[in-house]
Amino acid sequence: MSSATFTQTRSHALSLEKQADSLLSRYSAFQNLSNTNSSDEENELSDSISENLEKRENVINTLNRISETDTNLSTSKLQQLQRHKEILSEHKRSYAKIKGVINEERNRNNLLFSVRSDINAHRERSSNNSNNRDLNANDYILDERVRADNANSFAERLLQQAYNTRDELYSQRAYLNNAQLRMMGAVLLIPGINVLISRINTRRKRDTLILATVIAVCILILFFF
Repeated sequence: MSSATFTQTRSHALSLEKQADSLLSRYSAFQNLSNTNSSDEENELSDSISENLEKRENVINTLNRISETDTNLSTSKLQQLQRHKEILSEHKRSYAKIKGVINEERNRNNLLFSVRSDINAHRERSSNNSNNRDLNANDYILDERVRADNANSFAERLLQQAYNTRDELYSQRAYLNNAQLRMMGAVLLIPGINVLISRINTRRKRDTLILATVIAVCILILFFF
């Protein structure tokens, strides 16, 4: 009875060992992945391996109890029990090693990711600062250009006003010159005008005298006749 129980329990142990080999093989694939966080599949495999190892410990404990109670158990079965213990220890070491490599690789990736993030953040800040400096420089250049344009526009207005004033002065000077010429011409013509007026006055006086003489003669004629 004990021998049959041992064989049946050992069959369960063999099945669990085969399952563990498959789980560890799948779990080892995560050593080559550059993940910063564990995936759901990885967590499920890790839990399955832990559960498998725990079940095998229970199975081996059962085999130990059988071997202790059955003094007639063959040496080969005791050797098989010892082999199950060794395989369990090997699987535990493999699981711990794979898990350690995965965690170490993940920590390294997280560190690299953190360093890259810091570098990118520094570059972005530097780029923003450079862009801000460029923007400030561009704004300063644009402001200076606007000031220069305003100064040029003001200077052009002043020059235009100066040109207009100059043209006005030229016009005034020409007008004054014309007025001066007219005045000089009038002055030159004044003596002739005076002579003409004198002649007109003389002729008027003569006509008045003649008219007065005629009137006087007419009155005398009427008085005497």
